[in-house]
Amino acid sequence: MSVSKGFSQTWRAQWVVVSGGAATIAQGTPTKQTTADAATWTGAILPIVDTDGTVTAMRFTGVSATTSNDTSAADGVVDTFFPVAGLQYRAAALTAATVDTQTEVNALMGKKVVFDLTSNVWTVDIAAADALVNCVVIVGGNVPNNEVLFVYSQKGTVGDSSTAI
Repeated sequence: MSVSKGFSQTWRAQWVVVSGGAATIAQGTPTKQTTADAATWTGAILPIVDTDGTVTAMRFTGVSATTSNDTSAADGVVDTFFPVAGLQYRAAALTAATVDTQTEVNALMGKKVVFDLTSNVWTVDIAAADALVNCVVIVGGNVPNNEVLFVYSQKGTVGDSSTAI
């Protein structure tokens, strides 16, 4: 998964990654913060997991620009591309055959879905039901590569947080 265009439209933000693993967040991984609004603030982030990408229980913190340097014994840090409004990302579709024509891509425009993680491969689950709580908003595609272009709805990012978690 990567930022498709517009590196000049964002910046790198450095986040804490809590100890317990080793290089927990790989470069190119979508990330989240799960610290509750009224709880003790830690500033730490985690990798997004399968079916994440909603406004419930998380805030999107961007796609990692680096690999985290946490270890089993020590906290570390990771840089992400901060999720500014309108930043366009690209990723493979969960099922390539569902975006292999422009007609299929056009039919998906504006659909709000979630991420998929299968066998350590990130994709966009375009078969997921369109729902108001979903934040992965399809805005186009790259038919030859079976990719979808998407923006992440600001309502589910650390930049908005209009919805309590």
